Amino acid sequence: MDGLIKAIRHTNLGIRWRAALALGDIGEPAIKPLIRALKETDQDVRWLAGLALGRIGKAAIPQLIRAMAEDDFDVRWHATRVLADIGEPAIKPLIAALHEEDSDVQWRSAFALSLIGEPAVDQLILALKSRKWWVRVRAIWALGEIRDKRAVEPLIQSVNDQDWYVRWSAADALGKIGDKRAAMCLGKALKESDSFVQVPSIWALGKLGSGAPVDSLIQSLKNADWYVRWGAVEALGNIGDDRALASIRNLLHDKDEYVRRAAEDAIRKIEDKNE
Repeated sequence: MDGLIKAIRHTNLGIRWRAALALGDIGEPAIKPLIRALKETDQDVRWLAGLALGRIGKAAIPQLIRAMAEDDFDVRWHATRVLADIGEPAIKPLIAALHEEDSDVQWRSAFALSLIGEPAVDQLILALKSRKWWVRVRAIWALGEIRDKRAVEPLIQSVNDQDWYVRWSAADALGKIGDKRAAMCLGKALKESDSFVQVPSIWALGKLGSGAPVDSLIQSLKNADWYVRWGAVEALGNIGDDRALASIRNLLHDKDEYVRRAAEDAIRKIEDKNE
């Protein structure tokens, strides 16, 4: 096996490739040497080590999970990529890794789950019930990236979570998915006192288009917080309903430059859409 490890450093690409495949076929005994090979400075060696670990599959998962906590950025990245390539067998271990204290491991696990996609949705939905807020946040992010409609109802419930970061994340994820079932729930979120929760809800409503509560968004244009006004203008511009034109024109003289610029852009969008 030492000879095969050396062979993936060979100058001949064909020899490297065959060595990586052979190491993958050896299986569990090759895992630790291959994990060490992920630390090589040669990017080709790292890539081939990852290929072999992916070929080994399930048996390599615990070591790959640990590798996501390595100091070396490239090692963490390759481990994450290989776990995503392994697919379904890696889902439950990656869900478990969301509970780790290391935030980088949490996010890399969520990223790998998002790359696995639809097969991970059911386990991610279950993770929304975790007592740890960061597990809920990471799971919500992954669901937003996957954009599977099965997540809509659980995410709507998460908009009412006791933690503001979870509520913020759920609103953002619903906007990415773009299902009109979320409109009523997101409309209620506009009444939140925290602008950092209101604005993702506003953006999400802007992505929903015709299903969004335009009247509620128009009311948000009067909010004392420039961040909320700015978000509402952006959303109304994306929706393109001309009922909002008069209220948006009032913001052309807003005291905040970002709001004024957003108002100009929104007016142009709405007028173009309604020509």
